[in-house]
Amino acid sequence: MLFSSRVPPLPYQARHLHSAFTFTMTNPSEQALLQIAQQIERAVDEEIDRIDQMDDDEIFAIRQRRMKQLKEVQARRDEWLRKGHGQYLEVASPKEFFDNVQSSERVVVHFMRRSTPRCEVIERHLRAIAHDHFETRFCYVDVERIPSLPERFNVMMLPTLMLVERGNTFHSIIGFDEFGGSDDFTTETATQVLSHYGMVNDKGMFAADQNDE
Repeated sequence: MLFSSRVPPLPYQARHLHSAFTFTMTNPSEQALLQIAQQIERAVDEEIDRIDQMDDDEIFAIRQRRMKQLKEVQARRDEWLRKGHGQYLEVASPKEFFDNVQSSERVVVHFMRRSTPRCEVIERHLRAIAHDHFETRFCYVDVERIPSLPERFNVMMLPTLMLVERGNTFHSIIGFDEFGGSDDFTTETATQVLSHYGMVNDKGMFAADQNDE
């Protein structure tokens, strides 16, 4: 016969691709992702329906509340900037230290020494975190310039990060054990550790202010 009704076998490469495609479609992980996507889509549709059912007064009220929140956020940000938030600054004296911890709600104090290599490691991360998290003041104390402060707070090892909230010291991160024990931890890891203690907001500095009631 010149033509056969039997479908010729697929070349090896085509059979391989077909098998991979079938596996992908039946992979439990892919199915789980599809279910999550469908749930998100339903949630978005429900939110759109909710907004569509609002009258003009309700939409206006939401807009006014949002404007008020944004103004409060901007005012708070300006206040933080005036206090030195957003930077990693040296504490020049014991008086300045106590002024800092009393005037800011959250303060991370790095007790350091220039000749200690690990102090330079954590300092790089703190500079980056301070730039992204205005909600917290970041500062450092050079123990050779102000030896009275490490003596007062029994700082025995460098680097030490002293965590202060509302004027009260509640924890100290000594060395790198909480960052994984090695020098090559990332800024993200340092941020997560500080977030664990409530020193930075891992959802963004203004996350709490951006949620509608």
